[in-house]
This record gives sequence, structure tokens and C-alpha cells, in this order.
Amino acid sequence: METTTLAHNLRTYRPNGAPTLPEHFIWPRYEGLSVGNLAGTVGQALGATLPGVLPPLRDDLLDGLLDGVQRVVLVVIDALGWETLQDVMARRPDLIFHRLAAQGRLWPITTTFLSTTNSVLSTIHTGRAPVEHGLLAYSLFLREWQMAVEAISFSAIHRPFTGTLAEWGFEAEKFLPVPGIGQLLAVQGVASYALTLDAFVKTPLAVMHNRGMQNVFGYATASDFWLMLRRILEQRPGRGFVSAYWCAVDTLAHRLGPLDESGDAEIVSLALLMEEIFFNRLTPAARARTLLLLTADHGQITTPPEAAILLDQHPVLLDALFLPPLGEGRVPFFHVRNGHYETVRQYLDDHFAGQFVFFSQDELLHSGLLGPGVPYAETPHRLGDIIGIATGNAYVARDAESVEKKPMLGRHGGLTPEEMLVPLLAVRLDF
Repeated sequence: METTTLAHNLRTYRPNGAPTLPEHFIWPRYEGLSVGNLAGTVGQALGATLPGVLPPLRDDLLDGLLDGVQRVVLVVIDALGWETLQDVMARRPDLIFHRLAAQGRLWPITTTFLSTTNSVLSTIHTGRAPVEHGLLAYSLFLREWQMAVEAISFSAIHRPFTGTLAEWGFEAEKFLPVPGIGQLLAVQGVASYALTLDAFVKTPLAVMHNRGMQNVFGYATASDFWLMLRRILEQRPGRGFVSAYWCAVDTLAHRLGPLDESGDAEIVSLALLMEEIFFNRLTPAARARTLLLLTADHGQITTPPEAAILLDQHPVLLDALFLPPLGEGRVPFFHVRNGHYETVRQYLDDHFAGQFVFFSQDELLHSGLLGPGVPYAETPHRLGDIIGIATGNAYVARDAESVEKKPMLGRHGGLTPEEMLVPLLAVRLDF
């Protein structure tokens, strides 16, 4: 199979019975062509049974690379979209990614839906579809707390990153209704470790994802990231799994847009440090029987200020909601006041047609976009009553002041190719 053939398949695929979607939308491929299948692949490679997880990646993607594997290293580069990586590689034939792809495999795959970090990482770290784990988006209405929260630090939506819920007894270890990959591997006698930014180590989201890990290491800089990853492999021999996360590509793309030169520079810098500090200095013992998987949680699409839909200009809509739209700017969740559903649906169709497509809660739950499995009891309540998905570069924002004060020139969450297609680089370190 050629890369171009797979890319075309991902761009055009629709399952039987799928709802009508814009032609350019990418369908998440939970059956074996998505980041949701990584946990199953880790278990397959290490000979560990992980009950309940999505199936492993399709066999032809990693043909021959799993033989005799004793350790798997999973590196997630936040917002490193497939199209972005292809563009950088085309202009930089000297990057290590070319040599690694030649020694292993480099494929496009899809992320999951919503294409946003806390949801996708929850799927990667549990092997369960979003419909099952229920951590769907950046901002959510939590019925059990009767409040809208920012779902990374789990704080009140209007006081983000202040640790609100933790002060009231929130237990991050118990929030996800399904076990983490570290817990599943531990039962099988497989050690696992995580590497993330120092500031993230103790955040509720990291605690949820790293349950069962023997140790969670923090890093400060890009050089430290690759050095720490190398040392983990060198100092912890034997059967095991290592999860590592890098965030700066996403940070820059949000701030300056995914097409800005800063993103290119960050990817090139990361590749050069990867080669010099990680690959060139790995000992033969650290390389032995080790598989590296490098991927991303999503890409980003350019979202200029003029693409914003300003909610304060739609008082009729806001008056019919009991909460401001939650979810993501590009995938808003509308929680409708009792008796106002038809009013809101008609208003959205009349005013935002061409910029968003809309689903009822029931339509989305049955569409398959959130993956297979039995929906977690809280998933419907967190989705709201109507869900919008941006068709171009539109997004919803509170007002002009919020856009001006904190412009985000790149965003994600939706189903466009820029957001949904991510790379899968797989290579044996003992090549």
C-alpha cells in the first residue's frame, strides 16, 4: 500500500449508514487507522492482554516491526498534523524523519473526535473511544458537580487553571470511568513510565492519564525532553512502555497560526535535538528490541479573528440557552433551556448554515463519530442538546473583546483534514 493511497482512502471514507457530512470532512477510523488504536498496539507488541480497548492498528501499517519487541516508546507531539509534517519534510530533506521513515514506516492516520487534546489523549491513554470515557472537550458541563468546567485543570469555566474542583474534593484518579493503559499493563506485569512537561506532572488531566505508571518524569526544555527519554530507556531495561508528550508545536500554532514560520522552526528544532541527543547517543542495550511510535493528537486549522462568530451579537440564541456554548470553539455544545429546543435549532440553521453543520445529541451519539462502545452515563449530559461542527475556519467566541485580548490564530476540534489527519512514524530503534 502506498502512502498516497492510504491518504486518499482516509479523505474519502464513509462507513455504511454514516450521516451526511461535507465531502472534505475526515471520518475517525476507530477500527484500526487512528490514534485510538495505539493502546491495543502497545498491548499486542508487548504480549499483554488489554481488555476492552479498541483493536490494534491495522496489521499492514506495522508489518514486521512488532517481532520480538520488549519495549514500546510512544511520543505524542501535540498539533503535529500530517499535512504540516509533510510540508516541513518536503522543504527539509535532511531531517531525521526521512531516515526513520526509510528504516520503518510513515503513514497518515486519523485522530479521534473531537480532535482536541484532553479528549484524544484520554483515548490514547485508555484505549477507549470518547463515547466511553466521556472526556469530550476542553469545556464541559459536569452534571455531577452542577457546573461548567475547563477540563484540563478542572476549574470553573470563568476561572480557568485555578484548581477550583480540587479545592472541593475532586479526585482526578476516579474521574475517568475506564482504566488507564498503565493500570492495564501493570496487571500483566509490564512496567510503564510517562514523560511530560514539569508544569503538567500533577495536573488532574495528567493524573488521570498516568494512573498505574511506575513513575512520571518531568522535563523543562526540548533538549531535556530527549535527554530524559534516553535516560529512561537506558536506566530501565526489560519489558515496558514509555509515554512521552511534547506541547510546544500546539502552543505556537494557537498563538501565531499553524502556517507561521515559528511552527516550522519548532518542528525542525525538535527533529535536530531528537537526532543529536536521543538517537546518536542511545546505547545498543537501550535500542535493543525497542519500538518507537511517534504521532500527534491532532493538527490545527488557521482561524483568523474575522472568522469568529460573536455570541453577544445573538441575544435571542443566548436567551434560549441555560449555559453559554461549551465544548470547543469549533465544536460548540449548546445546552438548551427547557422548551426552547426547536427555537434554538431553527436559529442555528437560519444564522450559521454554511459555517457549521448541526447534530442533535441523539444523532451524534448514534453517528459513530465518537466511536464504538456503550456510552458512558455522563456522555449525553456533557454533549448538550445540539452540537455544531465548523465546516471551514469558523469558531464561536464570546465577544470581540475576548477575540482581541486572547487571539487564537490556530484552533482544532473539528473534522477538517488539517485537524484530523496525523502522522504515524514507527521504527525499531535497533535497526
